[in-house]
This record gives sequence, C-alpha cells and structure tokens, in this order.
Amino acid sequence: LVEGTGLLRSDEILYSTKGSRTASLVRLYSTNTHAFFKQFAASMIKMGNISPLTGSSGEIRKNCRKRN
Repeated sequence: LVEGTGLLRSDEILYSTKGSRTASLVRLYSTNTHAFFKQFAASMIKMGNISPLTGSSGEIRKNCRKRN
C-alpha cells in the first residue's frame, strides 16, 4: 500500500484517505514487522473466539446483500 501496489482498491482508498487511522497503521506495520505480527496474532485469536450462529439461530444467505 505504501508503494501504491495494493491488491484491493478499497485498501488503497482507506490508506490514501488523509488523516485516517488506517494510514497510520499501514505506515507503522510497513516499518515494524514485530508490531504487525503481534497484532495479527491477537486478531486471529479474537476471530477464532467468535461463536457463529448455528442451526435455526443462524442463516446461510443465498445472496450476501440481502436476508433470505
């Protein structure tokens, strides 16, 4: 992103928005791999602890943009 070669256009827009929190994080992580991997590990643990809804409590959408 710092070099303007981001994979997703949405990431580039978030990074290029002046004064955004995303931009400061991208700059930090681009120069500090320890900080990046520490936060990445914490985020993966947090995602792993999400309990998805199952059975009749959950819903698998046929179209992601609207409820069934």
